[in-house]
Amino acid sequence: MEIRQFLLEHWSYLLAGIYFSHGDQHPDWAAGWHTVNALLWSLAPKRDQEETEQFLSLLPTLLGRLQDGCDAMGLDVSVRDELFSLLAMLHAAVARPGLESAGDNPRPVTQLAQEADRAFSEADLAGLDAETLSIEPGRGDHGQDLAGIDALKVGDGIRFRIDGRDKALLLQWISPMGGMFLFADKAGYDAVSLTRARLAEKLRLGDASLMSL
Repeated sequence: MEIRQFLLEHWSYLLAGIYFSHGDQHPDWAAGWHTVNALLWSLAPKRDQEETEQFLSLLPTLLGRLQDGCDAMGLDVSVRDELFSLLAMLHAAVARPGLESAGDNPRPVTQLAQEADRAFSEADLAGLDAETLSIEPGRGDHGQDLAGIDALKVGDGIRFRIDGRDKALLLQWISPMGGMFLFADKAGYDAVSLTRARLAEKLRLGDASLMSL
């Protein structure tokens, strides 16, 4: 199972059920969207050890939220196992650079696994939404890049420079606050999730370019 498939075919129905039963002001609605944004943030590359620590601290709460959602949906055990096996593999890949960069740090990042009882609150998860909307200071003028990003809609294409090769990916999903973007090719593979700040940076550096399809 791909993460995109899980979100579109399963989690979206959970959110729809909450919306039609309670509306979009209910705490469960906010929690559902915060979980989506936290999931996509967890799959994005981490810049440094500090972000890796935040990521590892988030995982117990995030995985618990996803398990609760799967319970509420009555998701088949085999589908659930496939999802969490994939997440384990992807999260290991995300954490590896930060763990390796820790070097001789007297407090290895992996010790956070022993502090898994420090749960993220709803405010913490919402804070990830706010973080994705921020642009790193001191990086020059982002106006043109942000204008292009703000005009993006599902189905639009972006050409990414990945490992020295150009890949044309389509925008599959935008978070409600416009802070997270999910791209994939036409077949739904080569999925890439980026925060708004990261996407703006790639456009500015020439690692991504808007394309007309």
